[in-house]
Amino acid sequence: MRPVVLALGFALLPAMAFAQTAPGAPRDADAGRFTLRETPDGLLRLDGRTGQISLCNRQDGAFTCRLVADDRAALQAEIDRLKAENDALKRGGASALSRPGTDGQGLNLPSDQEVDRALSLAERIWRRFMGIMRETEQDQGRRL
Repeated sequence: MRPVVLALGFALLPAMAFAQTAPGAPRDADAGRFTLRETPDGLLRLDGRTGQISLCNRQDGAFTCRLVADDRAALQAEIDRLKAENDALKRGGASALSRPGTDGQGLNLPSDQEVDRALSLAERIWRRFMGIMRETEQDQGRRL
């Protein structure tokens, strides 16, 4: 029974070490702030308030933690860029993005003349295709 109690005590020791707060700080404010997960390399500590992840190891009888590299800064920059683009769209509609220099990239939309020309071409192709289909049906009817 004693080895079981010792093993349980050693298993809980790292959690108790991380659960301690700074002297004078209220314990309730930090309750549940950190989440610990055991890994083959040590303990991962997730800060529930900031989202930072640290890898903690025991060295010389004390735990040391170092931040784990992540793409949080790059993701936050992309989120900020998308928010700014969204705000620009809400304020000025699609014209806000069609102007070069708004975001470093402008939409190159066709003019009304280019759209009319493309539709006219599509209509001519469709009419010619339908004419070929009618001729084919007439040829089929003559052969029967």
